[in-house]
Parts: sequence; structure tokens; C-alpha cells
Amino acid sequence: MSQRYEIPIEQDLAEELFAFWKDIFGSEDPDIPIGVFLGDEVDHSRLITFLERDGDTLTGTCGITISQANPRLAGFGEVATRPDYRGRGIASRLCGQAVEEFVAQGGEAVFLGTGNPDAARIYHRLGWRRIAGSYVWANVTTGDSPEEYLADYYRVTGQVNIVPGDASLRVPMIPLLLTPHDWQVLDGNLPVPMISIRYAMQSSCMGLCRKYYDLVKRDGTAWFAAKTDDDRLVGIATARTDDANVCNVDGFIHARFRDSYDVLIGAAIEWARSQDAARVATRLSVEDEDKQAAFESLGFRKGNVDRTFTLDDREVAAVAMSLE
Repeated sequence: MSQRYEIPIEQDLAEELFAFWKDIFGSEDPDIPIGVFLGDEVDHSRLITFLERDGDTLTGTCGITISQANPRLAGFGEVATRPDYRGRGIASRLCGQAVEEFVAQGGEAVFLGTGNPDAARIYHRLGWRRIAGSYVWANVTTGDSPEEYLADYYRVTGQVNIVPGDASLRVPMIPLLLTPHDWQVLDGNLPVPMISIRYAMQSSCMGLCRKYYDLVKRDGTAWFAAKTDDDRLVGIATARTDDANVCNVDGFIHARFRDSYDVLIGAAIEWARSQDAARVATRLSVEDEDKQAAFESLGFRKGNVDRTFTLDDREVAAVAMSLE
């Protein structure tokens, strides 16, 4: 029998689920922490968990996270079946139930990440298609390919607003980061630099937000979002102060909204100044000449070529730039 739970859920159930997922997936930290299931982000996302039991035995789960601000988007996670119950269609039933409910509420696209060939075949039969340059799959309710959907999704006009980053970006950043951007290194501030899928395979889906959380949970950091009037996320910028009190800023924006890039990076610069940083700097790929030019227009000047960024199987040098 399937059951449906929407956050916040009870502590006992959350602990049961996390123990189940640890047995299935191993000891890695989950993409979505237990606090989210207990209601930490209830104002930003709807997280619905579907599960099946055989008596008291938990046999399978599926979770869908729907953006509150932009409910046309959702992300899948926690798709798991107890090993001795596999082959009985549990995952297919739960995933189908989740997608059916999402579509009935006007949802447009659900994203999930998997590099498992067996799981990929199942998702393909259920209507999912892999996004080129990634191990992320999309189920587009209109029947369009992921590439068609992403192109249409950003074919909008209107004012772009710059706001502080928060948990509301968890789902909306997925289509943005799964769009093939021309710049190689989208953000070199993150613990693992964010690379465009044009140049490196992206394996994360619901874990993408965690990459930003791992940065901004540290002292001396901040992030900012560029959003359209109808809450489409089109750009992200970050600011990170190092031990020498140098604040490094970086970020990217969708090509259709490049006119707002200066304002987006400007928000990170202003934050750095508010922290009395000794200097504002950045590190960019030597091959991202357009991005270097964008920073030069803001008053940054090139310094030495130092260290490298890793783009799958090759290393690309980075150029240091400072704001004069």
C-alpha cells in the first residue's frame, strides 16, 4: 500500500526514512538534509514523499520537491527500493504517482539525477530524457525534449530583480545550471567550481543547491540571485572572504539576460565593501574572454595567471583579477 507524506513530517518517520536511505545509498550525506523534512524550508518548497510498505517493512520511496515560488518546476530524489523487493515495480508506481500529482497541479518539468544504467532505462520508459552534458534527466509534461523546454523556459522578457540567495533556489537553479552556458567556469568561488555543461559533465541534480550551501554556511560569505518578475532564476553570484580579508566575487547569468550581469555582480561587490574587505578580487578561466571583459567593464584589472580549473579531463589556467 502506498502512502503520501508532505513536509513537515514527524521526527520518527524522518529517522526511519534516513536509516532506509543510508542502507540503500551508503553513508554519504544526503542532498536534502533531515531538517528540510522536518519543515526547515516549508516556506520555500513543497517536499512530498511517497512510500510503500509490506506490513511494517518499508519497501520503497520516492520524493518530489516542488518550488513554492515557481511551481512549474520540481526535482526528484530518494527513489529507492529495498533490495529484496526489487523487480516488483515499486519505484515505477511511486514515481508515476508523484509525476501524476505534479502534472495535475500544472507542473511542467521534473528533474532527477542518475548515472545508473538500469535506473536510466526505467526512467526512459516512463518518459524521462537525459539532458546532454549531464547525468540529469527531465520529464517534460508537454512532451517537448529537455533542450526545447529549457530554450522556451528562458524565452521571456521583463524586469530582472536582484535578491539575496536563500533556500527558494533549491529547485529553480536546476534548469539554470543544466543550460549549456558559453562561459566555461560559471562560479569559481564554490568548494568545487561550477562548470558549464558545455565543457564538463554535470552529475548533480538535487545536490546542486548543496554546492552553494557548502559555501554560504561559512562565515564571510554571501550569495545573490537574479530573478525575473515571474520568479524564473536567471543568474547567481557569490562573495567569499578569505583569510587575508580579500573578498572574491564570481557568478554567471543566462545569455538572454546578460544586460543584468553588471547589477548581479555589483550586488556581490557592494556586499564585499560592506564587510570592509581589504580588496575585491576574482579568478576566471583564461579561456573565458567575454567574462573577463565583463569584469574589466566593472573596473577589474588582470593580474597573474595562477592555478587551474578542472574541466573533466583537462586543466584550464585561471587569471587573477582585482577591482581597482
